[in-house]
Amino acid sequence: MSNNSWVKEIYPKTLWGQLVSLLLLALVISQLVVLLIFVDARRIASGNFVQDRMIDRIVNLVNSVEVNGAGRRPNRKMFEKFASPDLRFRAGFAPRRGRDERPEYSAQIRKLLIERLPDVKKIIVTSSAVETPLGVKFRGARLPKMTRISIQLGQKYWLNIDHHVPPFSYAWIAPLLLTMLLMILFIIIIVSWVVRRLTKPLGALADAAQKLGRGQDVGELVEEGTRDVRHVTQSFNQMNRKIKSFVDDRTKMLAAISHDLRTPITSLRLRAEFIEDKEMQGKILETLDEMQMMTEAALKFSKDSVSDEKTKDTDLESLLESLVEDYEDMDADVKLTEDGDRVQIILPMRVMSMKRALRNLIDNGLKYGERVEVNFKLIDAGENVAICIKDIGPGIAEDELEKVFEPFYRLEKSRNKDTGGVGLGLSIARNIIRGHGGDLSIANIVQDGVVNGLEARIILPL
Repeated sequence: MSNNSWVKEIYPKTLWGQLVSLLLLALVISQLVVLLIFVDARRIASGNFVQDRMIDRIVNLVNSVEVNGAGRRPNRKMFEKFASPDLRFRAGFAPRRGRDERPEYSAQIRKLLIERLPDVKKIIVTSSAVETPLGVKFRGARLPKMTRISIQLGQKYWLNIDHHVPPFSYAWIAPLLLTMLLMILFIIIIVSWVVRRLTKPLGALADAAQKLGRGQDVGELVEEGTRDVRHVTQSFNQMNRKIKSFVDDRTKMLAAISHDLRTPITSLRLRAEFIEDKEMQGKILETLDEMQMMTEAALKFSKDSVSDEKTKDTDLESLLESLVEDYEDMDADVKLTEDGDRVQIILPMRVMSMKRALRNLIDNGLKYGERVEVNFKLIDAGENVAICIKDIGPGIAEDELEKVFEPFYRLEKSRNKDTGGVGLGLSIARNIIRGHGGDLSIANIVQDGVVNGLEARIILPL
């Protein structure tokens, strides 16, 4: 898996997740930057404190020693008074010299001691180059591991000092980190509540849009939330009302036209009975029968379009099995085949409408083909389901694969001379499928360069 794929995999997909994660990321980065700056400042302050304390103790010890012409050696009790775990004092007849690996630091300490002890004759400072484990700083410069200082007292004695820099303690960071974690926790709680409150209307809007795309009746949404969200909800409600009005007007107009055509067709049929030319009379009656069939089909189509059937969750496999069993009882060659591992798929649908669409497709396959196979499978990483209805037959010309979905369109060179019907079957089927938020397409089945049948493919969203 590439780095980009890994990032896309863990990146939140919801608006709430993205807002909270980005806010926390910005907060953590800013807090870490502040923490690093604070730690560095603390190291410098700690180093200054350690070295200032060392110089203060040395100056106080030297000032407490009586210095005269002959000199006087300090005693052990005086050393114990000013010593510490990291600072040791010894008296000797000679200075303790070492290899000075940090001359700049040594010169800085020597200068500070000379400023505080102007009467001292000689001061020698040497520093080791090994840094302390945690990099404590003094006046911005990193401290050496150990500093050796020799101060001449009188003519004979030297005060030798070993100073070990104590490790930098991070114990103080624990309360700071705890405070940061509590702050992050409270921010998550507060921001989650606010974001959930802001995105709740958007979730309701998304659900309503999905239902509307599936042809379900969507009522007026409550206009709540921020002004922007209320404006979007208001626009959706207006669009929903306009779509309903447009569909209702179109359906009523089609129903009215189909209904009103019955009377003149009946009148023409009666008048045709008085035509003496039997051949002409037969042709006219045949045309009137065709018009009557088209009118009845259009009227039935309009009634189905305004159907108030409710949507309910349906097991797709059970629905297809019941359809296939009905055809098997009629001795029709229809089989439900398996395509890979069979999984249970529950879809929200209007069952009677979906059955009608599937029957139209199966009947079409039986009329023009030898047998029909039905199967279904998950596609697009489980986001959609495909229902395939295949027949074994001559297929359709490529330039007419889309035209057959037009209302009242019938093939001039059909797959069978006795085409039948009025050309609404596929149009009704596609209308129903799209009313469920899906789509219907057909394609020829080609094997070895020869058309061997037709496949109707239904795509429905999960």
